[in-house]
Amino acid sequence: DGQGNFGSVDGDSPAAMRYCVTGDTLVITENGLLPIEEIANQEDIDIQILSKDKMVNRASKWFDSGSHPTLHVTTYKGYEVQGSYNHPLLTLTQDISGKPKFSWKLLEQIEKGDVLVLDRSTESLWPQKPHNLENYYPKPRTGRTRVATLPSTLTEDLAFILGALLSEGSISRDKIEFCNIDEEFVEKFENCWKKTFPDSTLHRFKKTPSSYGKKTYFRLECHFRFTVDFLINLGLAPVRSRSKDIPSTIFRSPKNVVTAFLKAYFEGDGSISSSLKMVELSCCSTSEELLRKMQILLLRFGIDTFRRFDSYRDIWKIYLRGKRNILKFYRQIGFSCQRKNDKLELIILNYKKDNSLFDFIPFISDYVRQQVGHSEFIVKHNFDRYGSLEQNGNQVSAIYLQKTGEDIQPLFEYFLKNDYLFDKVISVDKGEVCPVYSIKVESDCHSFIANGFINHNTEARLSAIADELLRDIHKDTVDFIDNYSGTTQEPVVLPSVIPNLLLNGASGIAVGMATQIPPHNLREVIDALIYTIEHPSKLANSLPTTADSKAVSSKQLADSKFESDATVEDLMQFVKGPDFPTGGSIYDSTEILNAYATGKGRIVMRAKAEIEETKGGRFDIIITELPYQVNKANLVMRIADLHKEKKLDGIADLRDESDRRGMRVVIELKRDAKPQSVLNNLFKHTAMQSVFNVNTVALVDGVPHLLPLKHILEEFITHRQVVVRRRSEFELSEARAREHVLEGLKIAVDNIDAVIETIKKSKDADEAKTNLMAKFKLSEIQSQAILDMQLRRLAALERQKIEDELKMVRELIAYLEDLLAHPEKILKVIKDELLKIKEKYGDERKTRVYKQKVGEFSEEDLIADEATIVTITENGYIKRQQPGTFRMQNRGGKGVSGITTKEEDAVAHIFYTKTLDNILFFTDKGRVFQLKVWEIPEASRIAKGQAIVNLINTEQGEKITAILTIRKKDPAKYLFMCTWQGNIKKTLIEEYASIRKNGLISIKLDSGDTLGWVMPTSGEDDLIIVSQGGQSIRFAEKDVRPTHRDTSGVRGIKLGKGDSVVSLNKITDPKTDQLLVVMANGLGKKTLVSGWSKQGRGGMGVKAAQVTPKTGPIVTAKLASKESNTLVMTSNKGQLIKLDLKDVPTLQRQTQGVILMRMREGENVVAATLVASKDKEP
Repeated sequence: DGQGNFGSVDGDSPAAMRYCVTGDTLVITENGLLPIEEIANQEDIDIQILSKDKMVNRASKWFDSGSHPTLHVTTYKGYEVQGSYNHPLLTLTQDISGKPKFSWKLLEQIEKGDVLVLDRSTESLWPQKPHNLENYYPKPRTGRTRVATLPSTLTEDLAFILGALLSEGSISRDKIEFCNIDEEFVEKFENCWKKTFPDSTLHRFKKTPSSYGKKTYFRLECHFRFTVDFLINLGLAPVRSRSKDIPSTIFRSPKNVVTAFLKAYFEGDGSISSSLKMVELSCCSTSEELLRKMQILLLRFGIDTFRRFDSYRDIWKIYLRGKRNILKFYRQIGFSCQRKNDKLELIILNYKKDNSLFDFIPFISDYVRQQVGHSEFIVKHNFDRYGSLEQNGNQVSAIYLQKTGEDIQPLFEYFLKNDYLFDKVISVDKGEVCPVYSIKVESDCHSFIANGFINHNTEARLSAIADELLRDIHKDTVDFIDNYSGTTQEPVVLPSVIPNLLLNGASGIAVGMATQIPPHNLREVIDALIYTIEHPSKLANSLPTTADSKAVSSKQLADSKFESDATVEDLMQFVKGPDFPTGGSIYDSTEILNAYATGKGRIVMRAKAEIEETKGGRFDIIITELPYQVNKANLVMRIADLHKEKKLDGIADLRDESDRRGMRVVIELKRDAKPQSVLNNLFKHTAMQSVFNVNTVALVDGVPHLLPLKHILEEFITHRQVVVRRRSEFELSEARAREHVLEGLKIAVDNIDAVIETIKKSKDADEAKTNLMAKFKLSEIQSQAILDMQLRRLAALERQKIEDELKMVRELIAYLEDLLAHPEKILKVIKDELLKIKEKYGDERKTRVYKQKVGEFSEEDLIADEATIVTITENGYIKRQQPGTFRMQNRGGKGVSGITTKEEDAVAHIFYTKTLDNILFFTDKGRVFQLKVWEIPEASRIAKGQAIVNLINTEQGEKITAILTIRKKDPAKYLFMCTWQGNIKKTLIEEYASIRKNGLISIKLDSGDTLGWVMPTSGEDDLIIVSQGGQSIRFAEKDVRPTHRDTSGVRGIKLGKGDSVVSLNKITDPKTDQLLVVMANGLGKKTLVSGWSKQGRGGMGVKAAQVTPKTGPIVTAKLASKESNTLVMTSNKGQLIKLDLKDVPTLQRQTQGVILMRMREGENVVAATLVASKDKEP
């Protein structure tokens, strides 16, 4: 319904919601076809316009709505209109049964293929008087300029001259010329000239062929500057052919004058062509604007045309096709000279085909044939063309009536009467931001004809739910008082079925008081009302039947008040908080509770903003919802100003990409910016975080009160009790009056012969009324009803209807009397009506509610604890993504692209974790850093991720070599570490409880050594170390004594030359655990850990796998417990594969394994991880 710009986040003025078209749109008015921008220069107007169905209505307002984005619609025949996105045009569509129906569609809703409706009525609303030309008289160029006689109005002769000059003439500042080979045309021009400009000499020259011409032609010239200036003022501008236009004075002229103009124009630029397949009239011009207006002008004669561009000749043409159009042209316009008219008459005489391919009524024939089923006549005969409908319509409607029992003739007659042109849309294009205009039409249809289209004007109307505010207002439900001027009456209050004070909110200020009530969700408020009704503490024994507090004593008002046992905590089960139309979030349930309990409070609101990663690896902050009453345009300006003032760092660009689909403000961040930090600053320094100060002051019985939520609900229920009671009393009075009349009618039909005899013997109506009253003991009302009764009511069926209605009315009276006697039943009615409102209008909450204060919880409180996969590359890029990003594949597959890496980069670590886990990052320099998993930006499967240096403060060249995830309730006592050179140590986990932003020392490293693995242990675990050369050792953790953070540790395994450790694993179940070994060339296997005997730390160990050139070195080894079920592997090319662990065979220690992932040339496995079933997504 388009409810204006109330609450617009852009602060748009009301004009932005008007239905508007561009200024050059031609509107049919009593003064002619006027550009809408020229209709007036003030808002109040009084002008006749043409509306839908050939109706003439009054336009009372003209609006200059400012500049707005526009859409440009073009139809198949070439008709065009441009207007605001919300401007409605009339379309022809189908209802559910397929029957044609009219429907308004906004320009933004119109699509290619939609059928638009164009008016081509011929007689309605032409100007009646010739257009006055005195304002067009030129001023003499010099004091020596001779003044000539000029016409005072635009006559047919002058219109003929204008048409001829526009088609075959030229004009400059000093002369006009007219050239043509047809002497008859030339002589007519001369005759018209002499009548119009008697003292302006017209020179005639006979010229020999020149250029490409082959015939002698005539040239007429006038050098009289005063006359030339006059013609220029009329609209014959001295411009090139491509810029020619129809003089605006023609559009303001009567039909006969326009006819003379068209006659001359078509004589000059028009042509007739015919063949066996097609007959057409056409005219051409290099000026697109001229023919665009010509097309609209011809519609006023009922003639529709095609407008096309001839790219070969670089000209525009319009074509008249179809016998109906050519006949209309012949009868209403014609050519100026006999030669062309004779040719036209001959063509019409031989024109056999009457049906047009493109001028028909869509959907009508399909609908009739579908409804009728088989009918030989309807199948064989067309009736969707106007000519065939005139010829066959009566017979088709007769068959339709016979087959369906419905009369379709009125629909046929409607289409024939209005003769609409139905034209399909071929394009809807974005136009420029430009000035747009509208008018207000005083009619029920609110339509006006412009550019041929049926447009909908700016209209103020109630939304559907607003009607609920006025429901039953005509049933004496509320009191009326005189308005401020005493000219009419207005209601004291509305009988509203909905609690509008809470739903819409309110804001106002008066002397000594102010109110600020936020809007709420309809479903929630109605649920709270129903709970309040169901928990009464006091029911009124009686209800006042007037809402006028002066007419009701204070005691009576107090006694009628509804009161409830419900507490504010009870009500907040339903009303979670304000629900703002702009969405956003609100915080602190304690403050919301306080606002509802006391009527005053402070509610913090925040915009909805999300951080998104772009393809280039940068991040954007996307704002999609704003706090209530925050102006988006001002917010964008504020952000820009803060950036200019260097108060807001990290912003690279700022764009408002909002459109009709929703709000979208994009803040593009610099590559080194920390997105969360920028977002926090936006909340701090802009209106993205705002406060709504609740102050629920409202009038109760004419006195202002500060109302808690419970009291507002109780007052509304009291109000509805009064309304329902007054409505019931009104309906009871009406029912009793109807019962009285029906009782009289029943007496009459039961004694019909005596009644008729009594009436016949009476000399007039008054005596008949008196006689009936006396004889049958009737009241005056009953007697009058009998006299007014139609004779058909005497039929047996009608007599039964009277008895049935009487029975129904008596049942209604009994119901209403019982309702009025029981206040609790009135509450039941109120409850039932509220439930219907909830079902009809209820919607989901838009504003999210958080229990904590903004300053009392971290972002972590808003994060769901979900499984996620984290990937880190050799060059220090990190990201997390949903496990569902990767589908399960069979063993030996190639995988999918898991990350976009640079050529010299590769994946170093990949592991599963939970979003609320802590991650400890251990570096090659022996330092440790901490980060929450959710703080790692989420990215797509192929995205590179963010540089980890933007998240933790590593030094230049420092790399992450070991990663450990820790949950809050992790039972581990120690952190066990292993270096690439095989050194190990363990440290109490408490020593890592508080990790500074700049990190902590986790281990002292020997020269050339690097920390590689860290894991939590209990102190009683067994561990296995595996090297890339295939060596491995199993030993007991208790063989390693705990040391402090800054120690170097002891030897864990003795390595051969060039060998290095690739994994450290902790055994959880010695009987079932298996060790998964993955090798560089994509091979792998599982081996039961029972295959390793426990040894003392520091030895050479045993083989974990047979390492050969075919297998490549071992990349990693992972302990597979019985909970593990998924293997994820990734390559140096960024490929990633996800396998079911059951597909990996269990083999002996000394074997090579099988192919798990096929490698391309130059590709090798760089990382792998296992997923336990408990960590998988639900």
